[in-house]
Amino acid sequence: MSYINDTISNDYSPWSTRSLYHNNNAMSELPEWLSLYINKPHIHDELVNHSGLEPIHWDALFNRLESLSSEDVSGRAIEISQLMQNGNVKHESSKECNFDPLPFMFSKSDWSLIVEGVKQRTQLLNQIQADIYGEQKLLIDGHINARKLYENSNYLREGFSLPNDELKLFFTAVDLYRTPSGEFKVLTDHCQCPLGLGLLLKSRIIARRVMAEEFADCSVLQIKEFLSSFQDAINEYSRYMDDPRVVILTQGIEDPNYNEHAFLSTYFGYTLVQSADLTVREGEVCLKSLQGLGKINVILRWLPDRNIDSLEQIDYSLHGIPGLLQAVREGNVKVLNPFGSGALSSPAIKCQLNKLSELLLQEPLLLSEPNYYDVEQAKTLDWKSLELLSHQDPQFKIDAAAQSEKVKDLINEQPDNYYFQDKAELSTAPFWIKGKLVAKPVIFRCYALTTEHGVEVLPSALCFSQQFSNDAGMAGWIKDTWIHTEKDTDISNAAFPTRLRMDVSLLEGVISSRTAEHLFWFGRYLERSESTVRILRIFIDKYTEAAIYSDPVRTSVVSRFVEAIRSQRIVYPYAENSAIVNESVDVSPKEMALQLLADKQCAGSIINTLEYLCNASKQIQELLSHDSRRMMDDINGQIQQLKNVTGFISTRNMQSLLDRIIGSIMAFNGSITDCMPNSNGWFLLEIGRRMERSIQINALSAALLTQEYEEAEELGVLEAVLSCQISLVTHKRRYRMHQSIGTGLELLLLDAEYPRSLLFQLEQIDDLCRHLPTKRRPGVISAHEKAILLSKTSCSITEKDYLQQSDEGQRQNLIEFCHNIRINLDTFCDVLLLQYFSHTQTAHKLNWTNIEQAQS
Repeated sequence: MSYINDTISNDYSPWSTRSLYHNNNAMSELPEWLSLYINKPHIHDELVNHSGLEPIHWDALFNRLESLSSEDVSGRAIEISQLMQNGNVKHESSKECNFDPLPFMFSKSDWSLIVEGVKQRTQLLNQIQADIYGEQKLLIDGHINARKLYENSNYLREGFSLPNDELKLFFTAVDLYRTPSGEFKVLTDHCQCPLGLGLLLKSRIIARRVMAEEFADCSVLQIKEFLSSFQDAINEYSRYMDDPRVVILTQGIEDPNYNEHAFLSTYFGYTLVQSADLTVREGEVCLKSLQGLGKINVILRWLPDRNIDSLEQIDYSLHGIPGLLQAVREGNVKVLNPFGSGALSSPAIKCQLNKLSELLLQEPLLLSEPNYYDVEQAKTLDWKSLELLSHQDPQFKIDAAAQSEKVKDLINEQPDNYYFQDKAELSTAPFWIKGKLVAKPVIFRCYALTTEHGVEVLPSALCFSQQFSNDAGMAGWIKDTWIHTEKDTDISNAAFPTRLRMDVSLLEGVISSRTAEHLFWFGRYLERSESTVRILRIFIDKYTEAAIYSDPVRTSVVSRFVEAIRSQRIVYPYAENSAIVNESVDVSPKEMALQLLADKQCAGSIINTLEYLCNASKQIQELLSHDSRRMMDDINGQIQQLKNVTGFISTRNMQSLLDRIIGSIMAFNGSITDCMPNSNGWFLLEIGRRMERSIQINALSAALLTQEYEEAEELGVLEAVLSCQISLVTHKRRYRMHQSIGTGLELLLLDAEYPRSLLFQLEQIDDLCRHLPTKRRPGVISAHEKAILLSKTSCSITEKDYLQQSDEGQRQNLIEFCHNIRINLDTFCDVLLLQYFSHTQTAHKLNWTNIEQAQS
């Protein structure tokens, strides 16, 4: 391939605005937004300088894009940004990741070279991995500096005792860049837990949606076959097992890359777990689930080497699984990638890869590293093109020319700790930023899979403009990378791996008890949010109506609602004792409404409840559908609006905001209605909802219907209570001839066939609890079943006339009834959490004594 000189003319550049397409001598003018970029001088640009004289792989793309204006491209960028962020956990410490609306195109010749180079490099790293934790011939013969390797923090002596079949790499990545001469060089190897696969997959899905026509015209290689091979390779490790379990191990939502882990879990269907979800028993790794402990066969880890087993390793980590290494030694679990693979990125190995390739593969590296120099070699070189690196600290990097004095001091003090490397001159590519194309340096992350059939390379790459790290997460700008192929490529004869046995299905519904607990609380927060919004809407309607049509009945209804909200009897925490109210504080209805809407100091406020809901949704993100995550994004946006609410907001605006919130909640409810199979723990979400609704109905009845007043006033209060429970229309139709507190209590509490009644909720909870694993002897009723049975029995044998009886203005029977129901409901929740969720607590670090302290 020929490359254009650094200084190009429009006549020589293949991207001249005079002529773009070569097929049939078609003459077509470039759009202004593209021509401005093409005609601008570029020294080392992928689009301008490295496309060759016949850039066929770019023609089809820009043939389609030429009809787009800059506004069209900006519109695509906005749409893509929204799709990328849907359902993502927002980390304050990590920067935003932007997806560019223009893909990067690789020619077939370039990609063929990359594929062969990545395969060769992966085979070489596999042989080195097996040797440094096996026979160690390369260290004994001096091909790898043993002292420098042992000093590297990524070399794990614990891995030396692992079986040989546990040392083979599984999934790796390599970062490439293009030099000014057009040659591809290696920047970094990723052999522990390569980042970006989930991001690449998500960006491809979005690109297929937003750029469907361009995708079809460019005949882009598909990545689906590679992902199928990825799953097949995992299944090979459990092919002789009748009930294999595969999990993805992550640090949790505090990990900046948690979004990617959750996305991969959703895509592949593997259970997403944290260290607290796993335990080692008798050499086997087990998942803590509702059914008890279940054996895990394969762990696809996204944890660094040094944080994976806090029992054997020096570095203590809450994310480690004590005893995991011993379970691997005994062959009871397969961990991918293997332990100690981070050592392959150590300078002791990187600096010798060219020589090791000649030694082990008898051929030179196709994708080599930048040139490395020891301190003595660098003294005779020009430091303008060099940078100083450390053997011990992989993050250490200093520009040798810009900080020459500091470099001299360091190498004079400890010359063996440092080495020099040629600076990487990254090529640039166009990115759409603020309505125009801007050149930014790019790196290409290519992924490789090692199977029993050889090495496969993902037919795409993650093109990004900023280095990613495990600590900072994925940030900067990324592009979807397209590999051009011929339209008539026949894939019908593609070889697919033959299965050695019938497909085995993973045990449906294997979720950790931690996730099950989050589902339960998610259901409670969901119902609590909906109920609180409805109460506030009715309350605003009542006090605005009373302000217009002032009369004793309306005024009394408003005052009783103000008292019930202020005492937190009808909102969380549903206090039974109203003594917490400060009687000296006079609060107007609108002030009370504002507190319930957006006061962070009010425990049951809508803003707090929605934040609890969103936090719980993050913990079960991998279980939610795309549409459900979009609804949660809408709710997140409404939380931000609530944070900007001031005391000057009008009641109309409050009602409008509440309407949008309830709309999002109802839309979310609809999005999960058809995807709630009881077999995978979703029934716990429904138990949480039914439990919260039971508490709400009981609290409304106890707070607002236990005092006797004049008939008109009682009916006014009853109407408000029924409206809060969406039961007013049903009550009017059912009791057309006579309506009273008794009829309202019968509908709200005692009707087993009415979906909004207390007894109906208890019946549903009782049915749902049958999905819980039995933890009692046959014939013995468990504690949580007893609590529900007591409540059901109380509702079934109680008559409405008994509840509405009053004595000196108080309905003592109703008060006692509601109190007993509340005790039973609280008991049910306590027993449920104790029996099924208590073991999800994370381990705590022991009070260890540091060696330095002991010596002092």
